[in-house]
Amino acid sequence: MTAYIVRRVLYAIPILLGVNVIVFVLFFFVNSPDDMARAHLGHKRVTPEHIDRWKRERSLHLPYFYNPGWRRIGSLPASERLNTATFPTAGAGEYALVVEAPAARAAAQPRRLRLQSTPPGRLVLPDAFAPDGWLALPADTERRRFVFRVTPAAAPEAEPPTLQVTFQVETPAPAHRVLLEYKEPLPLLARFTQTIFFQRSLKMLVFQYGTSDDGKDIGAEIAKRIGPSLSITVPAFVLGLLLDVFFAMMVAFYRGTYVDYWAVFVCVILMSISALFYILGGQVLLGKYLRLVPISGFDYGIYSLKFVVLPVLVAIIAGLGGQVRFYRTIFLEEINKDYVRTARAKGLPESVVLFVHTLKNAMIPILTSVVVSLPFLFAGSLLLESFFAIPGMGSFMLDAIQRQDFAVVQAMVSLGSFLYVVGLLLTDISYTLVDPRVRLE
Repeated sequence: MTAYIVRRVLYAIPILLGVNVIVFVLFFFVNSPDDMARAHLGHKRVTPEHIDRWKRERSLHLPYFYNPGWRRIGSLPASERLNTATFPTAGAGEYALVVEAPAARAAAQPRRLRLQSTPPGRLVLPDAFAPDGWLALPADTERRRFVFRVTPAAAPEAEPPTLQVTFQVETPAPAHRVLLEYKEPLPLLARFTQTIFFQRSLKMLVFQYGTSDDGKDIGAEIAKRIGPSLSITVPAFVLGLLLDVFFAMMVAFYRGTYVDYWAVFVCVILMSISALFYILGGQVLLGKYLRLVPISGFDYGIYSLKFVVLPVLVAIIAGLGGQVRFYRTIFLEEINKDYVRTARAKGLPESVVLFVHTLKNAMIPILTSVVVSLPFLFAGSLLLESFFAIPGMGSFMLDAIQRQDFAVVQAMVSLGSFLYVVGLLLTDISYTLVDPRVRLE
């Protein structure tokens, strides 16, 4: 068994990594960091500087998978017709000048760019620039990148040069901007670790979830909210399982009778009713009119019992119809097998045949549905926690979706995939506990 578990754990590593990559692509390629920033800051009157600052606070300014080392050292917004700024350099090396200038529409307005160094002589201009450092941008230019070099100084004690950038535009616009970047000599490992994928996605495989968009520690929030979620999901799961199996066995015991027919009819009705009806009906009947339990809210310790009774009751009733029908089918299939006929031929009572022999042999499909659902206990319930104001994992996820907090949503998806893989492993192990014929090899 040990070798099997080790092998399954090793199989889980590429599975979790693949899920992580797929989630990363969906979050950061379909919805870019710039789109995330605009959704969080608002689409109106958001300047590129605001977007850059938002991304830098959350390490979303880094490249996706590979970091060549480019670091921004300055920006020049075109708020005037003639815009000039001086930037200190880090010495000799490779630099880049990025021009963000939306294309002219009605007429081609003149836009010129100049790059100079102080002291002169150490600047190797790009080929597109004139010898005097000026460059006329075409009218259709929206974004263009120019790479140049600063040569080493002749004297070792010479000060690093400064770069003077001049941007001339006929009509100033908030979207016009010039960025200056420097290529740092990053080590090979840092080129892969200083990326969005490593900082915001790969670390989640070791349960480092980072911070949410509002600055909260996601790991601390999960640790705080998992208790309220388990206080609802665990009692609902255990009590629901016992009741589902018991009622299914009773229905199978009276198979072919009016008890069986009416039980199936009631189960179909329960399955056809939305869970919202049970939630709202329970709040109105038990909370408002009978005043047996609070309508919503949560407290910790022994005081939480009165707040979890109604959600647990609603969860059990909402899943009763489907589960009883499922388990009834399992028991009816087992009842018609040869070992059941042999047990009856020995003169064993029908109750012993059903509750001892049949139940034990029906545990394989029951465990398949039970153990796989265990990871979802930690994820909480979106509907229950939202309607009953329970500060659990489900409400945490729902609030993150409403706020478009992609960091929290990605963390919850990563945690859910890990718990699901663990649930599958526990399912295989549980088979050996109920069926001696199963061997994990």
